[in-house]
Amino acid sequence: MFKVFSFLLTFFFLNIHAQVFPYWKVQLIKHLKPDTYFAGCWGWYDPVKNREYAISTSKKGTWFVDITNPQNAYIADSVIGIPINTWREVKNYKHYCYIISDDYLNTFQIVDMSYLPDSVHVIASPHLGVLRKGHTLWVDGHYLYVGGPTDNTGTLRNMGVFNLHPDPKNPQFLRWLSDDYPSINYVHDMFVRNDTVYASAGFQGLFVYKYDTLLNKFFQLGSFTSYLDNGYNHSSALTKDGKTLVFMDEVPAGLSIKITDVSNLSNIQVLNYLKPYNYSGFIAHNPFILGNNYLIASCYQDGTLIYDISNPSNPVLKGFFDTYPQGGAHQGGAYMSGYNGNWGSYPFFPSGLILSNDMKNGIFILKADSAFMSVKENQKNIPSDIAYFPNPVHDKLHITLNADELSQIRANDILGTTVVNLNFQSSPFGTSVDFPDLPGGIYFLSLQKKDRTQYRIKIVHEK
Repeated sequence: MFKVFSFLLTFFFLNIHAQVFPYWKVQLIKHLKPDTYFAGCWGWYDPVKNREYAISTSKKGTWFVDITNPQNAYIADSVIGIPINTWREVKNYKHYCYIISDDYLNTFQIVDMSYLPDSVHVIASPHLGVLRKGHTLWVDGHYLYVGGPTDNTGTLRNMGVFNLHPDPKNPQFLRWLSDDYPSINYVHDMFVRNDTVYASAGFQGLFVYKYDTLLNKFFQLGSFTSYLDNGYNHSSALTKDGKTLVFMDEVPAGLSIKITDVSNLSNIQVLNYLKPYNYSGFIAHNPFILGNNYLIASCYQDGTLIYDISNPSNPVLKGFFDTYPQGGAHQGGAYMSGYNGNWGSYPFFPSGLILSNDMKNGIFILKADSAFMSVKENQKNIPSDIAYFPNPVHDKLHITLNADELSQIRANDILGTTVVNLNFQSSPFGTSVDFPDLPGGIYFLSLQKKDRTQYRIKIVHEK
């Protein structure tokens, strides 16, 4: 069942400061390297100031990079934490950033990002009540989940949950998973949506729990512990419709990415064993999913790979950027000893940019429009149940599509050249689009949704 990608594609090489980065349909916009060793990353969009920030952790601390103008991205501020040997992880709740590591004692930090781009403010350090340290974290609604936590007695727990409401600066401890399921030794990472926890429990496999917020108790919904090509169940990501879960086994090297059907949690099925490159050192690390269609796979020595998984049984490679050309498939399968390369990515910016962290080579701001879609394949006329008016338009267009679903609206001329990015906001009709002072004539508006679906509408602009 293995789907092995035969590397017969034409791809390109980018030389940055004498370092060559192979790529295909993914463009490097900015490369930064403020430290010598990097780990987890995340991102934040400030809706008040309309700015985007890449959050990158490293050995020294955490870096907050303003990527609103990506070609001129710069480090707006940093938080220097207790120096670590290997890793940090980071997530956010509103404008609060939560940073954790289990590589040293008392490494939990809370940072207020609302002052950016001027600065960030550390709210809490070094630890939180019963929590001394942890390996990973996830935010779902106003709940913070911590994987592999150590409590204030020095006892290693499997997973814990904390309440961020009403005071995100002072999360309140709620429960350990071990209170209900002590047989689970360790939860390395978890993907949580609507209180349903997909817990990667290392060599014990994948477990799915429901956290009952009223009873303050975990209930098991399903498990997947015996499957082909299994190893250390490391992390997972879920499609928007909740039907497909992608998870990655990190240890030993050479294992495939599993694409699974989780529509029936009592009968989880593998739809595809995806192995992009067939060499002994291939290691998939962290998956991220956009909508129902795109898998962004961080694969250590093979960088960031983008797959179309709209048909999860038949994933199709759409593009890649190799952040670690020192080893991996683009070096003929040469395997550099130890763990090196791409740690993780963040593909959820409204602009469509991707942040990618490489352990040795630093911070990469990528643009993958060509990988995500082409007009011929993916752009389609707006559905008949979505109206837009008036047409012709003078200064404001109304679209009966929820503004919260949109990430970008572009105005293109009749040759397909982008003329301007349009401002839009919520309205009683759905979305109100401000049409700028442009020459009169025919324009094609490209409406991009956050799940990367694109619609195209033809309008006439009257002066």
